[in-house]
Amino acid sequence: MGSRYALYAIAYLATVSAGVAATLFSAYLPVIVKDLTGMADQQTVAQVGSTAGAAFLFGWAVGAVFLGALGDRLGRRMALFLSVTVTTLGIVATAWAPNVLSLIVIRFITGGGAGSVLLLSAVMVAEAWAHQGRARMVGILANAFPVGLIVSGVIGGFIDDWRTAYLVGGSTVVLAVGVLLMVPESEWWQQSAQQHKDRQLARERLLDTVHRRDLFTGIILFGAMLVGLWAVFVWMPTWVGTLGTPEQAQNNRSWTTIALGLGSVAGGFLAGPLAERFGRRGAAAVGYVGCALITVATFVPTLGLDAVFALAFVLSMFIGINQGVLVNYVPELFPTLIRGVATGICFNIGRLVTVAAVITAGFLISWLGGFDHAILAFGLAYVVGLVMLVRARETRGLDLPA
Repeated sequence: MGSRYALYAIAYLATVSAGVAATLFSAYLPVIVKDLTGMADQQTVAQVGSTAGAAFLFGWAVGAVFLGALGDRLGRRMALFLSVTVTTLGIVATAWAPNVLSLIVIRFITGGGAGSVLLLSAVMVAEAWAHQGRARMVGILANAFPVGLIVSGVIGGFIDDWRTAYLVGGSTVVLAVGVLLMVPESEWWQQSAQQHKDRQLARERLLDTVHRRDLFTGIILFGAMLVGLWAVFVWMPTWVGTLGTPEQAQNNRSWTTIALGLGSVAGGFLAGPLAERFGRRGAAAVGYVGCALITVATFVPTLGLDAVFALAFVLSMFIGINQGVLVNYVPELFPTLIRGVATGICFNIGRLVTVAAVITAGFLISWLGGFDHAILAFGLAYVVGLVMLVRARETRGLDLPA
């Protein structure tokens, strides 16, 4: 029992570190761009942010799928250790980036670690609480990522120099040691490995007819959530920074990041109870509908800063509900020996679509007339996810597949 909660503590903190790795960049984006390029106009910020964001997301997808498969083959514990280590190295290396090109490469590496941390933490916690409390525990774990937003916002509010901020973020190296010393190997993985001596390659088994529908459903549902989430978490702080005076910009970006983090944490706590009360499909529908409506309410009218901060919290709360439900739901769809790679694919194929959106974001921001209009356009993804729920199967009350 104690080792199970040690796993949970490390998994939670590691997911927080992945959130910091993903969002500290947004808290300092205009400052980073000005330092590395000497310019801070909207077009330059959008172009550099889009390229670095695409690199991070592409690295996230590649790293999560690769290390997810490694977790199926060699064990969850060692794969989680490698993921946390890569994430920490990426955060620290960012502090020493001399130019935009090196920054893009480092963001790719950091994304590979952060994406696999989120995946493997969810899989290990789902397996550790396979028989009772799975939705609640995984839902709370999912809100660890937005806690990283809060941490990023706090760091951004107290530390002006972005390089110093990234060095502070690199303190997560202690978590890699914690994985080796405190995290036990998944009993489900050990038992499954013993029972399947004559196993095939994970990709071959994953494409069996019985898994194809769940795989396609998971890809679309999680991908739709990711597109909207990325647009809000990456561009909203930058957009809010343009609403006040230049002297208020950094403070407004930090407060927006904190509001987004707090809202997503609140949503994560609601995800488990909603998933148990209304089922995985019903709870996900609440998230998609809420995200769509609040996106329109936030980015269509012209609002004051106080209203924007409040709506950032509410929008992120629905994002947190959606993410918490789906992070729990997707691993429930697949058996143990392909759970890592299948969950990695579902979590990250949509991220590759997001990469394409990120690459075109600089153009879209100029074409649509601002960050707010671009975020509104990406919000159409929530409707896609809502429609996809029609074909999703319900897993509430079912045992985790062996």
